[in-house]
Amino acid sequence: MKVETGKVVSLRFIMKNATGDVIEDIMEQAPVEYLHGSGSIQPSLEAGVDGMQAGDAKHIIFKNDGSGDEFQIDLVVDVIRPATAEEIKAGKPEKKAEICGPGCRC
Repeated sequence: MKVETGKVVSLRFIMKNATGDVIEDIMEQAPVEYLHGSGSIQPSLEAGVDGMQAGDAKHIIFKNDGSGDEFQIDLVVDVIRPATAEEIKAGKPEKKAEICGPGCRC
C-alpha cells in the first residue's frame, strides 16, 4: 500500500533545521500518525511522503510554508492503512491508547 490521500500514515523521524541542529528525534519512540491529504502537515513535506510504502526511508528537505524556513527530515514509514469514514470526516486519525514504552518501535 502506498501513501496517498485518505490513508493514515504512521512514521518516525529526525528533524533538523537548515544548519543541521536536531529539533526533534522520535526514531526510537512510538510513531506519529497523520491523515494524508488532510492538510495536517506542511504541504511540501506531505508531497515528499506521497507515494512511499511501509518500510521506506527517505531524506526530505522542505520549507515551512508559513515562515519559509528550511528543514531536513529523515523519516521511516512504519504503517499505512485506509482511513475510516469517521477519520476522513474528522480530518485526523482516531486517538489510540499508548501501548509503547521508552525505546519502543510499535
